[in-house]
Amino acid sequence: MKMWRTIFKSLLIALAHRQLFVAARLSLVQPADTFSVVKEPNTSPVSFVLFDNGASSGGVDVSLTPLEFRPDDGEHDERGAAFAVDMSRRISVSKYKAPKPVIATKAYREDGERIRSFEQLAPSNDGVDGEPQPRRVYLVADGLEFVWPFISVGHNQTISRKVVQPAAGEDAHPVVLESMSERPRVFRVHGLFTAEDANTLIKNAQELKGPRGLKPSTVGSGKVNGKDVAHTDPGRTSHNAWDGESPAARSMITRSFELTTIDEDPGKIDGLQIVRYIDGQGYNTHPDFFTPRDDGDFDFKPYTGGSNRFATVFMYLNDVSEGGYTVFPRAPGVIPNREPPPHAVEMFEDNTWQAYVLQRCYKQLAVPARLGTAALFYSVSPDGRMDPASHHAACPVTNGTKWGANIWIWNRPRLGSRQMGVRRSFEIVNAVTDPPENIYIAKEKGKGEGMIEPGQSRLIETNEFKVFKARFLSFKGKLIGSYTIRANPSLQKWIIRRPKGYSIEGPIEDMHDDLLNPTKEDGEADMIEKEGLDPTDQDDIGEDDIDDEEGEEF
Repeated sequence: MKMWRTIFKSLLIALAHRQLFVAARLSLVQPADTFSVVKEPNTSPVSFVLFDNGASSGGVDVSLTPLEFRPDDGEHDERGAAFAVDMSRRISVSKYKAPKPVIATKAYREDGERIRSFEQLAPSNDGVDGEPQPRRVYLVADGLEFVWPFISVGHNQTISRKVVQPAAGEDAHPVVLESMSERPRVFRVHGLFTAEDANTLIKNAQELKGPRGLKPSTVGSGKVNGKDVAHTDPGRTSHNAWDGESPAARSMITRSFELTTIDEDPGKIDGLQIVRYIDGQGYNTHPDFFTPRDDGDFDFKPYTGGSNRFATVFMYLNDVSEGGYTVFPRAPGVIPNREPPPHAVEMFEDNTWQAYVLQRCYKQLAVPARLGTAALFYSVSPDGRMDPASHHAACPVTNGTKWGANIWIWNRPRLGSRQMGVRRSFEIVNAVTDPPENIYIAKEKGKGEGMIEPGQSRLIETNEFKVFKARFLSFKGKLIGSYTIRANPSLQKWIIRRPKGYSIEGPIEDMHDDLLNPTKEDGEADMIEKEGLDPTDQDDIGEDDIDDEEGEEF
Protein backbone atom coordinates (compact mmCIF):
# COMPACT_ATOMS: atom_id res chain seq x y z
CA MET A 1 0.00 0.00 0.00
CA LYS A 2 2.84 2.31 0.88
CA MET A 3 4.47 1.52 -2.46
CA TRP A 4 1.33 2.52 -4.41
CA ARG A 5 1.10 5.79 -2.52
CA THR A 6 4.71 6.53 -3.43
CA ILE A 7 4.07 5.78 -7.12
CA PHE A 8 0.91 7.94 -7.15
CA LYS A 9 2.75 10.82 -5.51
CA SER A 10 5.53 10.57 -8.08
CA LEU A 11 2.97 10.69 -10.90
CA LEU A 12 1.38 13.85 -9.46
CA ILE A 13 4.75 15.55 -9.17
CA ALA A 14 5.60 14.60 -12.76
CA LEU A 15 2.25 15.90 -13.97
CA ALA A 16 2.77 19.19 -12.15
CA HIS A 17 6.21 19.56 -13.70
CA ARG A 18 4.68 18.85 -17.11
CA GLN A 19 2.08 21.57 -16.65
CA LEU A 20 4.71 24.07 -15.56
CA PHE A 21 6.80 23.17 -18.61
CA VAL A 22 3.86 23.67 -20.98
CA ALA A 23 2.97 26.94 -19.29
CA ALA A 24 6.53 28.14 -19.66
CA ARG A 25 6.56 27.21 -23.35
CA LEU A 26 3.29 29.06 -23.86
CA SER A 27 4.64 32.11 -22.10
CA LEU A 28 7.54 32.15 -24.51
CA VAL A 29 5.34 32.16 -27.61
CA GLN A 30 2.49 34.29 -26.26
CA PRO A 31 3.98 37.66 -27.16
CA ALA A 32 4.32 36.64 -30.80
CA ASP A 33 0.69 35.45 -30.83
CA THR A 34 -0.69 38.67 -29.37
CA PHE A 35 1.13 41.15 -31.59
CA SER A 36 -1.52 43.57 -33.01
CA VAL A 37 -1.61 43.94 -36.75
CA VAL A 38 -0.87 47.51 -37.85
CA LYS A 39 -3.65 48.59 -40.18
CA GLU A 40 -2.79 50.30 -43.39
CA PRO A 41 -4.03 53.90 -43.48
CA ASN A 42 -7.32 54.32 -45.29
CA THR A 43 -6.67 55.77 -48.72
CA SER A 44 -10.00 54.88 -50.30
CA PRO A 45 -11.80 57.84 -51.85
CA VAL A 46 -15.31 58.84 -50.84
CA SER A 47 -17.82 60.36 -53.25
CA PHE A 48 -20.31 63.11 -52.46
CA VAL A 49 -22.29 65.83 -54.25
CA LEU A 50 -21.26 69.44 -53.71
CA PHE A 51 -23.82 72.27 -53.72
CA ASP A 52 -23.98 75.99 -53.18
CA ASN A 53 -25.61 77.12 -49.92
CA GLY A 54 -29.28 76.10 -49.80
CA ALA A 55 -29.35 74.92 -53.44
CA SER A 56 -31.74 72.21 -54.62
CA SER A 57 -29.96 71.59 -57.92
CA GLY A 58 -26.68 72.23 -59.72
CA GLY A 59 -24.64 69.82 -57.61
CA VAL A 60 -21.16 68.65 -58.67
CA ASP A 61 -19.90 65.11 -58.07
CA VAL A 62 -16.68 65.05 -56.06
CA SER A 63 -14.37 62.18 -55.14
CA LEU A 64 -11.90 62.79 -52.31
CA THR A 65 -9.30 60.72 -50.47
CA PRO A 66 -8.39 61.17 -46.78
CA LEU A 67 -5.04 62.64 -47.80
CA GLU A 68 -6.81 65.31 -49.84
CA PHE A 69 -9.03 66.37 -46.93
CA ARG A 70 -7.60 69.42 -45.16
CA PRO A 71 -9.43 70.29 -41.93
CA ASP A 72 -7.10 73.15 -41.00
CA ASP A 73 -4.98 75.66 -42.87
CA GLY A 74 -3.62 77.83 -40.08
CA GLU A 75 -5.63 80.85 -41.25
CA HIS A 76 -9.07 80.00 -39.82
CA ASP A 77 -10.07 79.21 -36.26
CA GLU A 78 -12.78 76.66 -37.07
CA ARG A 79 -11.83 73.08 -37.87
CA GLY A 80 -13.12 72.15 -41.33
CA ALA A 81 -12.74 75.65 -42.76
CA ALA A 82 -9.84 74.58 -45.00
CA PHE A 83 -12.02 71.85 -46.52
CA ALA A 84 -14.66 74.46 -47.39
CA VAL A 85 -12.01 76.75 -48.88
CA ASP A 86 -10.65 73.91 -51.02
CA MET A 87 -14.13 72.91 -52.20
CA SER A 88 -14.78 76.52 -53.27
CA ARG A 89 -12.59 75.74 -56.29
CA ARG A 90 -15.00 73.00 -57.38
CA ILE A 91 -18.23 75.01 -57.52
CA SER A 92 -19.44 78.61 -57.67
CA VAL A 93 -20.30 79.91 -54.20
CA SER A 94 -22.90 82.67 -53.86
CA LYS A 95 -22.68 85.91 -51.90
CA TYR A 96 -24.55 88.96 -53.12
CA LYS A 97 -22.30 91.69 -54.59
CA ALA A 98 -19.13 89.90 -53.47
CA PRO A 99 -16.17 89.81 -55.88
CA LYS A 100 -15.72 86.51 -57.69
CA PRO A 101 -14.63 83.92 -56.88
CA VAL A 102 -16.43 83.77 -53.53
CA ILE A 103 -14.68 81.66 -50.89
CA ALA A 104 -16.63 79.43 -48.50
CA THR A 105 -15.41 78.90 -44.95
CA LYS A 106 -18.13 76.50 -43.76
CA ALA A 107 -19.53 73.26 -45.17
CA TYR A 108 -22.61 71.35 -44.02
CA ARG A 109 -24.12 67.96 -44.74
CA GLU A 110 -27.71 67.55 -45.80
CA ASP A 111 -28.60 66.52 -42.23
CA GLY A 112 -27.22 69.74 -40.74
CA GLU A 113 -23.87 68.51 -39.43
CA ARG A 114 -21.04 70.95 -39.99
CA ILE A 115 -18.20 69.07 -41.68
CA ARG A 116 -15.04 68.97 -39.61
CA SER A 117 -13.62 65.50 -40.45
CA PHE A 118 -13.24 63.22 -43.45
CA GLU A 119 -15.38 60.53 -41.80
CA GLN A 120 -18.44 62.79 -42.03
CA LEU A 121 -18.31 62.48 -45.82
CA ALA A 122 -19.00 58.74 -45.74
CA PRO A 123 -22.25 57.76 -47.50
CA SER A 124 -25.46 57.66 -45.47
CA ASN A 125 -27.80 54.68 -45.24
CA ASP A 126 -30.84 56.67 -46.30
CA GLY A 127 -31.04 55.23 -49.79
CA VAL A 128 -33.71 52.86 -51.09
CA ASP A 129 -33.75 49.66 -49.00
CA GLY A 130 -30.96 51.04 -46.87
CA GLU A 131 -28.52 51.30 -49.78
CA PRO A 132 -25.62 53.75 -49.26
CA GLN A 133 -26.47 57.24 -50.44
CA PRO A 134 -23.80 59.84 -51.31
CA ARG A 135 -23.80 62.80 -48.97
CA ARG A 136 -24.95 66.20 -50.14
CA VAL A 137 -22.51 68.90 -49.02
CA TYR A 138 -23.37 72.61 -48.96
CA LEU A 139 -20.79 75.42 -49.04
CA VAL A 140 -21.47 78.64 -47.13
CA ALA A 141 -19.66 81.84 -48.08
CA ASP A 142 -17.56 83.60 -45.48
CA GLY A 143 -19.78 85.84 -43.37
CA LEU A 144 -23.06 84.08 -44.24
CA GLU A 145 -25.10 81.32 -42.56
CA PHE A 146 -26.29 77.88 -43.64
CA VAL A 147 -29.79 77.74 -45.13
CA TRP A 148 -31.54 74.37 -45.26
CA PRO A 149 -32.04 73.21 -48.88
CA PHE A 150 -35.59 72.89 -50.19
CA ILE A 151 -35.15 69.92 -52.63
CA SER A 152 -38.89 69.51 -53.46
CA VAL A 153 -42.36 69.98 -52.00
CA GLY A 154 -42.98 67.34 -49.34
CA HIS A 155 -39.31 66.34 -49.08
CA ASN A 156 -38.59 65.10 -45.56
CA GLN A 157 -35.09 65.69 -44.23
CA THR A 158 -34.07 63.91 -41.04
CA ILE A 159 -31.87 66.14 -38.91
CA SER A 160 -28.81 64.55 -37.32
CA ARG A 161 -29.17 63.82 -33.61
CA LYS A 162 -25.81 65.53 -33.21
CA VAL A 163 -27.45 68.73 -34.40
CA VAL A 164 -30.84 68.56 -32.62
CA GLN A 165 -31.76 65.87 -30.11
CA PRO A 166 -35.38 64.62 -30.32
CA ALA A 167 -37.52 66.51 -27.82
CA ALA A 168 -39.16 63.34 -26.56
CA GLY A 169 -35.85 61.66 -25.66
CA GLU A 170 -33.03 59.69 -27.23
CA ASP A 171 -35.30 56.79 -28.22
CA ALA A 172 -37.83 59.08 -29.97
CA HIS A 173 -37.98 59.75 -33.69
CA PRO A 174 -35.47 62.40 -34.82
CA VAL A 175 -36.50 65.93 -35.76
CA VAL A 176 -37.69 66.13 -39.37
CA LEU A 177 -37.92 69.09 -41.78
CA GLU A 178 -40.77 68.93 -44.27
CA SER A 179 -40.19 71.20 -47.29
CA MET A 180 -43.11 73.48 -48.14
CA SER A 181 -41.68 76.24 -50.34
CA GLU A 182 -38.39 77.21 -51.97
CA ARG A 183 -39.13 80.93 -52.11
CA PRO A 184 -40.03 82.01 -49.57
CA ARG A 185 -37.95 79.27 -47.92
CA VAL A 186 -40.48 77.59 -45.62
CA PHE A 187 -40.36 74.31 -43.72
CA ARG A 188 -42.70 72.50 -41.38
CA VAL A 189 -40.79 71.05 -38.42
CA HIS A 190 -41.79 67.82 -36.68
CA GLY A 191 -40.51 66.66 -33.30
CA LEU A 192 -38.91 69.93 -32.16
CA PHE A 193 -40.91 70.02 -28.91
CA THR A 194 -43.50 67.99 -27.00
CA ALA A 195 -47.08 68.62 -25.91
CA GLU A 196 -45.77 68.92 -22.36
CA ASP A 197 -43.36 71.66 -23.46
CA ALA A 198 -46.25 73.49 -25.13
CA ASN A 199 -48.54 73.27 -22.09
CA THR A 200 -45.75 74.55 -19.84
CA LEU A 201 -45.18 77.62 -22.02
CA ILE A 202 -48.91 78.41 -22.10
CA LYS A 203 -49.15 78.05 -18.32
CA ASN A 204 -46.11 80.27 -17.81
CA ALA A 205 -47.56 82.95 -20.09
CA GLN A 206 -50.82 82.98 -18.16
CA GLU A 207 -48.94 83.41 -14.88
CA LEU A 208 -46.44 86.07 -15.99
CA LYS A 209 -47.04 89.51 -14.48
CA GLY A 210 -45.74 92.99 -15.16
CA PRO A 211 -44.31 94.20 -18.47
CA ARG A 212 -43.64 90.62 -19.68
CA GLY A 213 -47.14 89.37 -18.92
CA LEU A 214 -49.99 88.94 -21.42
CA LYS A 215 -51.06 92.26 -22.90
CA PRO A 216 -52.18 93.61 -26.29
CA SER A 217 -49.52 92.88 -28.91
CA THR A 218 -47.46 95.70 -30.35
CA VAL A 219 -45.63 96.25 -33.62
CA GLY A 220 -42.30 97.78 -34.65
CA SER A 221 -40.47 100.33 -32.57
CA GLY A 222 -42.00 103.61 -33.65
CA LYS A 223 -40.28 106.73 -32.31
CA VAL A 224 -42.01 108.93 -29.73
CA ASN A 225 -40.14 112.05 -28.64
CA GLY A 226 -37.02 110.60 -30.23
CA LYS A 227 -37.21 107.32 -28.33
CA ASP A 228 -37.91 103.89 -29.80
CA VAL A 229 -41.29 102.79 -28.47
CA ALA A 230 -43.32 99.79 -29.60
CA HIS A 231 -46.96 100.61 -30.25
CA THR A 232 -50.28 98.87 -30.75
CA ASP A 233 -51.69 98.68 -34.26
CA PRO A 234 -55.11 97.73 -35.66
CA GLY A 235 -53.32 95.31 -37.96
CA ARG A 236 -52.30 93.14 -35.00
CA THR A 237 -55.04 92.11 -32.61
CA SER A 238 -53.49 89.32 -30.51
CA HIS A 239 -52.10 89.32 -26.96
CA ASN A 240 -48.52 88.38 -26.18
CA ALA A 241 -46.11 87.68 -23.33
CA TRP A 242 -42.33 87.27 -23.12
CA ASP A 243 -40.61 84.31 -21.47
CA GLY A 244 -36.88 84.01 -21.78
CA GLU A 245 -36.01 82.67 -18.36
CA SER A 246 -38.11 79.57 -17.57
CA PRO A 247 -36.51 76.14 -18.21
CA ALA A 248 -39.11 75.41 -20.90
CA ALA A 249 -38.36 78.70 -22.68
CA ARG A 250 -34.60 78.21 -22.44
CA SER A 251 -34.98 74.72 -23.93
CA MET A 252 -37.04 76.07 -26.83
CA ILE A 253 -34.50 78.84 -27.48
CA THR A 254 -31.61 76.36 -27.54
CA ARG A 255 -33.49 74.02 -29.88
CA SER A 256 -34.28 76.89 -32.24
CA PHE A 257 -30.62 77.88 -32.44
CA GLU A 258 -29.68 74.26 -33.09
CA LEU A 259 -32.35 74.01 -35.80
CA THR A 260 -30.83 76.96 -37.67
CA THR A 261 -27.23 75.74 -36.96
CA ILE A 262 -26.38 79.19 -35.56
CA ASP A 263 -24.31 79.27 -32.37
CA GLU A 264 -26.50 80.22 -29.43
CA ASP A 265 -25.96 83.81 -28.36
CA PRO A 266 -28.34 85.97 -26.27
CA GLY A 267 -27.43 88.89 -28.53
CA LYS A 268 -28.88 87.07 -31.55
CA ILE A 269 -32.52 86.80 -30.40
CA ASP A 270 -35.26 89.20 -29.39
CA GLY A 271 -36.48 86.75 -26.74
CA LEU A 272 -39.19 84.10 -26.86
CA GLN A 273 -42.62 85.56 -27.55
CA ILE A 274 -45.80 83.70 -26.63
CA VAL A 275 -48.91 84.83 -28.51
CA ARG A 276 -52.63 84.16 -28.05
CA TYR A 277 -55.30 84.71 -30.67
CA ILE A 278 -59.02 84.30 -29.98
CA ASP A 279 -61.94 84.32 -32.46
CA GLY A 280 -61.49 87.04 -35.07
CA GLN A 281 -57.92 87.94 -34.11
CA GLY A 282 -54.93 87.78 -36.47
CA TYR A 283 -51.94 89.72 -37.73
CA ASN A 284 -51.80 91.58 -41.04
CA THR A 285 -49.09 90.85 -43.63
CA HIS A 286 -45.67 91.98 -42.44
CA PRO A 287 -41.95 91.16 -42.66
CA ASP A 288 -39.87 90.00 -39.72
CA PHE A 289 -36.71 91.70 -41.01
CA PHE A 290 -35.70 95.33 -40.68
CA THR A 291 -34.81 97.81 -43.43
CA PRO A 292 -32.82 101.06 -43.40
CA ARG A 293 -36.14 102.84 -42.83
CA ASP A 294 -36.13 101.40 -39.31
CA ASP A 295 -32.70 102.83 -38.48
CA GLY A 296 -30.68 104.57 -41.17
CA ASP A 297 -27.49 104.38 -39.12
CA PHE A 298 -27.44 100.59 -38.78
CA ASP A 299 -26.25 98.08 -41.37
CA PHE A 300 -29.10 95.57 -41.81
CA LYS A 301 -27.57 93.85 -44.85
CA PRO A 302 -26.06 90.43 -44.06
CA TYR A 303 -24.12 90.34 -47.32
CA THR A 304 -22.13 93.44 -46.27
CA GLY A 305 -21.46 92.10 -42.77
CA GLY A 306 -24.56 93.67 -41.23
CA SER A 307 -27.06 91.95 -38.97
CA ASN A 308 -30.77 91.29 -39.30
CA ARG A 309 -33.39 88.75 -38.40
CA PHE A 310 -32.18 85.69 -40.26
CA ALA A 311 -34.88 83.10 -39.57
CA THR A 312 -38.11 82.72 -37.63
CA VAL A 313 -39.15 79.63 -35.70
CA PHE A 314 -42.88 79.67 -34.90
CA MET A 315 -44.10 76.85 -32.65
CA TYR A 316 -47.78 75.88 -32.57
CA LEU A 317 -48.71 75.19 -28.95
CA ASN A 318 -52.22 73.84 -29.50
CA ASP A 319 -54.57 72.55 -32.19
CA VAL A 320 -56.72 75.32 -33.64
CA SER A 321 -60.23 74.26 -34.64
CA GLU A 322 -60.33 76.64 -37.62
CA GLY A 323 -58.04 79.30 -39.00
CA GLY A 324 -54.81 80.45 -37.36
CA TYR A 325 -52.53 79.38 -40.22
CA THR A 326 -49.28 81.19 -40.97
CA VAL A 327 -49.80 82.36 -44.54
CA PHE A 328 -47.32 83.74 -47.08
CA PRO A 329 -49.34 85.98 -49.43
CA ARG A 330 -46.42 86.50 -51.82
CA ALA A 331 -45.78 82.80 -52.31
CA PRO A 332 -47.19 80.96 -55.35
CA GLY A 333 -50.82 79.94 -55.10
CA VAL A 334 -51.81 76.46 -54.00
CA ILE A 335 -53.76 74.05 -56.17
CA PRO A 336 -56.64 73.53 -55.86
CA ASN A 337 -57.74 76.89 -54.53
CA ARG A 338 -60.16 76.66 -51.64
CA GLU A 339 -62.80 79.02 -50.37
CA PRO A 340 -62.98 80.07 -46.72
CA PRO A 341 -66.06 78.85 -44.79
CA PRO A 342 -69.07 81.17 -45.28
CA HIS A 343 -69.36 81.92 -41.56
CA ALA A 344 -65.68 83.02 -41.53
CA VAL A 345 -66.28 85.43 -44.43
CA GLU A 346 -69.20 86.94 -42.56
CA MET A 347 -67.01 87.71 -39.54
CA PHE A 348 -65.19 90.56 -41.32
CA GLU A 349 -66.26 93.63 -43.26
CA ASP A 350 -65.30 93.96 -46.90
CA ASN A 351 -62.12 95.86 -47.78
CA THR A 352 -60.48 95.18 -44.43
CA TRP A 353 -57.13 93.53 -43.95
CA GLN A 354 -58.84 90.64 -42.15
CA ALA A 355 -61.04 89.93 -45.17
CA TYR A 356 -58.03 90.15 -47.52
CA VAL A 357 -55.80 87.88 -45.41
CA LEU A 358 -58.64 85.38 -44.90
CA GLN A 359 -58.91 84.84 -48.66
CA ARG A 360 -55.15 84.41 -48.96
CA CYS A 361 -55.19 81.80 -46.20
CA TYR A 362 -57.11 79.44 -48.46
CA LYS A 363 -55.37 80.27 -51.74
CA GLN A 364 -51.66 80.79 -50.91
CA LEU A 365 -48.99 78.82 -49.10
CA ALA A 366 -50.07 78.40 -45.45
CA VAL A 367 -48.68 76.35 -42.55
CA PRO A 368 -51.49 74.84 -40.43
CA ALA A 369 -51.54 75.38 -36.68
CA ARG A 370 -51.08 71.85 -35.30
CA LEU A 371 -49.83 71.03 -31.82
CA GLY A 372 -46.23 69.83 -31.74
CA THR A 373 -45.24 71.25 -35.13
CA ALA A 374 -43.40 74.44 -36.00
CA ALA A 375 -42.82 76.65 -39.01
CA LEU A 376 -39.25 77.56 -39.94
CA PHE A 377 -38.91 80.30 -42.53
CA TYR A 378 -36.04 82.51 -43.63
CA SER A 379 -36.00 86.29 -43.96
CA VAL A 380 -32.55 86.06 -45.56
CA SER A 381 -31.73 84.31 -48.81
CA PRO A 382 -28.78 81.89 -49.08
CA ASP A 383 -26.67 84.62 -50.73
CA GLY A 384 -27.28 87.12 -47.92
CA ARG A 385 -30.13 89.31 -49.20
CA MET A 386 -33.36 90.08 -47.41
CA ASP A 387 -36.25 88.22 -49.04
CA PRO A 388 -39.44 90.27 -49.55
CA ALA A 389 -41.30 87.04 -50.39
CA SER A 390 -41.00 86.13 -46.69
CA HIS A 391 -43.75 88.61 -45.78
CA HIS A 392 -46.36 86.62 -43.87
CA ALA A 393 -49.54 86.98 -41.87
CA ALA A 394 -51.36 85.23 -39.03
CA CYS A 395 -54.66 84.07 -40.48
CA PRO A 396 -57.58 85.18 -38.33
CA VAL A 397 -58.83 82.49 -35.95
CA THR A 398 -62.40 81.73 -36.98
CA ASN A 399 -63.17 79.05 -34.39
CA GLY A 400 -61.33 78.51 -31.13
CA THR A 401 -58.10 79.87 -29.63
CA LYS A 402 -54.57 79.78 -30.99
CA TRP A 403 -51.46 79.68 -28.82
CA GLY A 404 -48.03 80.01 -30.39
CA ALA A 405 -44.44 80.83 -29.52
CA ASN A 406 -41.91 82.40 -31.83
CA ILE A 407 -38.22 83.19 -31.84
CA TRP A 408 -36.48 85.55 -34.25
CA ILE A 409 -32.87 84.51 -34.74
CA TRP A 410 -30.37 87.06 -36.05
CA ASN A 411 -27.37 86.19 -38.19
CA ARG A 412 -25.18 88.38 -35.97
CA PRO A 413 -25.70 90.39 -32.77
CA ARG A 414 -28.92 92.27 -33.15
CA LEU A 415 -29.71 95.96 -33.36
CA GLY A 416 -28.94 97.52 -29.99
CA SER A 417 -26.26 95.02 -28.94
CA ARG A 418 -23.36 97.39 -28.55
CA GLN A 419 -20.51 94.92 -27.91
CA MET A 420 -20.28 92.90 -31.11
CA GLY A 421 -17.65 90.32 -31.97
CA VAL A 422 -13.94 90.11 -31.14
CA ARG A 423 -11.45 92.97 -31.05
CA ARG A 424 -9.99 94.12 -34.36
CA SER A 425 -7.53 96.82 -35.44
CA PHE A 426 -8.82 99.13 -38.15
CA GLU A 427 -6.76 101.64 -40.16
CA ILE A 428 -8.52 104.36 -42.16
CA VAL A 429 -6.50 106.19 -44.83
CA ASN A 430 -7.61 109.49 -46.38
CA ALA A 431 -6.37 109.29 -49.97
CA VAL A 432 -8.41 112.29 -51.14
CA THR A 433 -5.51 114.65 -51.88
CA ASP A 434 -6.19 116.27 -55.26
CA PRO A 435 -7.93 118.48 -54.40
CA PRO A 436 -7.63 117.72 -50.69
CA GLU A 437 -10.68 117.01 -48.56
CA ASN A 438 -11.00 116.28 -44.87
CA ILE A 439 -12.89 113.07 -44.11
CA TYR A 440 -15.14 112.76 -41.09
CA ILE A 441 -15.58 109.27 -39.64
CA ALA A 442 -18.62 108.32 -37.57
CA LYS A 443 -19.87 105.09 -36.04
CA GLU A 444 -23.14 103.46 -37.08
CA LYS A 445 -25.22 105.48 -34.62
CA GLY A 446 -23.74 108.77 -35.81
CA LYS A 447 -21.21 109.31 -33.00
CA GLY A 448 -18.18 111.13 -34.35
CA GLU A 449 -14.97 109.09 -34.35
CA GLY A 450 -12.69 111.85 -35.62
CA MET A 451 -11.55 113.82 -38.64
CA ILE A 452 -8.71 112.60 -40.92
CA GLU A 453 -6.76 115.16 -42.93
CA PRO A 454 -5.73 114.51 -46.56
CA GLY A 455 -2.90 112.00 -46.85
CA GLN A 456 -3.18 111.03 -43.19
CA SER A 457 -4.43 107.84 -41.55
CA ARG A 458 -5.89 106.79 -38.24
CA LEU A 459 -5.67 103.47 -36.38
CA ILE A 460 -8.74 102.47 -34.35
CA GLU A 461 -9.20 99.57 -31.95
CA THR A 462 -12.74 98.32 -32.44
CA ASN A 463 -14.91 95.19 -32.58
CA GLU A 464 -15.90 92.76 -35.30
CA PHE A 465 -19.19 93.71 -37.04
CA LYS A 466 -18.97 97.40 -36.12
CA VAL A 467 -19.87 99.83 -38.92
CA PHE A 468 -18.00 103.04 -39.75
CA LYS A 469 -19.19 105.76 -42.13
CA ALA A 470 -17.21 108.35 -44.04
CA ARG A 471 -18.46 111.84 -44.91
CA PHE A 472 -17.15 115.08 -46.34
CA LEU A 473 -17.71 118.51 -44.77
CA SER A 474 -18.87 117.28 -41.32
CA PHE A 475 -19.97 114.26 -39.31
CA LYS A 476 -23.44 114.82 -40.76
CA GLY A 477 -22.28 115.69 -44.25
CA LYS A 478 -22.82 113.78 -47.47
CA LEU A 479 -22.21 110.05 -47.01
CA ILE A 480 -19.48 108.72 -49.31
CA GLY A 481 -19.19 105.17 -48.02
CA SER A 482 -19.29 102.77 -45.09
CA TYR A 483 -17.18 99.86 -43.89
CA THR A 484 -18.20 96.89 -41.73
CA ILE A 485 -15.46 95.28 -39.63
CA ARG A 486 -15.11 91.65 -40.72
CA ALA A 487 -14.04 88.50 -38.93
CA ASN A 488 -10.67 88.39 -40.72
CA PRO A 489 -7.97 89.67 -40.93
CA SER A 490 -7.21 91.01 -37.46
CA LEU A 491 -5.82 94.24 -38.99
CA GLN A 492 -8.04 95.79 -41.65
CA LYS A 493 -7.44 98.85 -43.79
CA TRP A 494 -9.93 101.16 -45.50
CA ILE A 495 -8.39 103.44 -48.14
CA ILE A 496 -10.85 106.19 -49.03
CA ARG A 497 -10.46 107.85 -52.42
CA ARG A 498 -12.56 110.49 -54.08
CA PRO A 499 -15.62 108.92 -55.74
CA LYS A 500 -15.62 109.18 -59.52
CA GLY A 501 -17.52 112.21 -60.73
CA TYR A 502 -17.93 113.46 -57.17
CA SER A 503 -18.69 117.05 -56.31
CA ILE A 504 -19.91 118.41 -53.00
CA GLU A 505 -23.36 119.07 -54.47
CA GLY A 506 -23.34 116.30 -57.09
CA PRO A 507 -24.37 112.65 -56.97
CA ILE A 508 -22.20 109.84 -55.69
CA GLU A 509 -21.40 107.48 -58.54
CA ASP A 510 -18.60 105.31 -57.28
CA MET A 511 -16.40 104.64 -54.31
CA HIS A 512 -13.17 102.67 -54.18
CA ASP A 513 -11.86 100.60 -51.30
CA ASP A 514 -8.85 98.30 -51.46
CA LEU A 515 -10.55 95.61 -49.38
CA LEU A 516 -14.29 96.14 -49.63
CA ASN A 517 -16.73 98.08 -51.77
CA PRO A 518 -18.47 100.30 -49.22
CA THR A 519 -22.25 100.48 -49.40
CA LYS A 520 -23.58 103.74 -50.84
CA GLU A 521 -26.52 103.75 -48.49
CA ASP A 522 -27.79 107.25 -49.29
CA GLY A 523 -28.09 106.43 -52.98
CA GLU A 524 -28.49 102.68 -52.99
CA ALA A 525 -32.00 101.24 -52.93
CA ASP A 526 -32.23 97.79 -51.45
CA MET A 527 -34.68 95.54 -53.30
CA ILE A 528 -37.01 95.72 -50.31
CA GLU A 529 -36.99 99.50 -50.23
CA LYS A 530 -37.57 99.60 -53.96
CA GLU A 531 -40.57 97.30 -54.11
CA GLY A 532 -42.96 99.90 -52.62
CA LEU A 533 -45.78 97.48 -51.85
CA ASP A 534 -48.40 98.39 -49.25
CA PRO A 535 -48.97 95.41 -46.91
CA THR A 536 -52.62 96.40 -46.53
CA ASP A 537 -53.19 96.29 -50.29
CA GLN A 538 -50.96 93.54 -51.63
CA ASP A 539 -50.85 91.79 -54.94
CA ASP A 540 -48.77 88.78 -55.85
CA ILE A 541 -45.26 89.96 -56.62
CA GLY A 542 -43.48 89.01 -59.78
CA GLU A 543 -39.84 88.97 -60.74
CA ASP A 544 -39.93 92.70 -61.56
CA ASP A 545 -40.68 93.44 -57.93
CA ILE A 546 -37.60 91.67 -56.66
CA ASP A 547 -34.95 92.86 -59.09
CA ASP A 548 -32.36 95.07 -57.49
CA GLU A 549 -31.03 98.28 -58.91
CA GLU A 550 -28.40 96.49 -61.00
CA GLY A 551 -30.91 94.25 -62.71
CA GLU A 552 -29.78 90.99 -61.06
CA GLU A 553 -32.69 88.75 -60.22
CA PHE A 554 -33.05 87.15 -56.83
